[in-house]
Amino acid sequence: MLGFLRNRSYQRAMLTRLQGSSVVAMISPPGIPAGGRTEALFTSAMFAVMGRVAKLDGLVTEAEVEFASAIMKKMGLDGMRRQRAIGHFDQGKQASTDVVQVVKRLVGAIGARSELSHLFLQIQCRNAYAKGEMRLREKMLLRDIAETLGYDKSEFLAVCAEVLASSDNKLTQRPNSLRNAYMVLQLKPRVADGEIRQAYLKLMSRYHPDKLMQNLSAEATQQAQEKFLAIRSAYETICGFRKIRV
Repeated sequence: MLGFLRNRSYQRAMLTRLQGSSVVAMISPPGIPAGGRTEALFTSAMFAVMGRVAKLDGLVTEAEVEFASAIMKKMGLDGMRRQRAIGHFDQGKQASTDVVQVVKRLVGAIGARSELSHLFLQIQCRNAYAKGEMRLREKMLLRDIAETLGYDKSEFLAVCAEVLASSDNKLTQRPNSLRNAYMVLQLKPRVADGEIRQAYLKLMSRYHPDKLMQNLSAEATQQAQEKFLAIRSAYETICGFRKIRV
């Protein structure tokens, strides 16, 4: 009975923290109740799946590491618990790790189609979009994860759409969205960091006003200047998101 109550208290605490409910957090007692086996299963599944999703394309970006770190912070992980979470993330990157089986063990503790299961799936989809888009291999893996959590294909796609819409709304609040920035530099969102500066320098050379103004009309020169500024802004936007020195 005590273990059951501890499990429920831990799940409620995770829902409050991961949903970012500031009102509930203000009236809740400080700290997180110990979750015992449920806590261990939730932490291992959360970060093992994150590690696998991040590694599927062969490149774990700083954006994905930062997302995982943000979730650790929301979960209140510090010290040894944070180190264990990092270990689960690294383990998930290994092809030999059966992350679906890890999630199956979690479902035994939190239940299929539970509120926490749904939130778990949302977070994994958000992680998949950390680089800007969800690729086929990631979608296939997360569909298996969703099925393990009790959700069918249509429900999984609905979660994906919800997460993507939320991401787009945040991006379009800025004058130069991250998605548009990649388009300006003619790059895919998952491009390696080193290719970003190469694309930037190539385009800057092509559209530099000093290079073009001798052969262009005043209107065309103005357009070239605007293009030049857009390229610079796009580069700074992507570098800022990825924490690359400009």
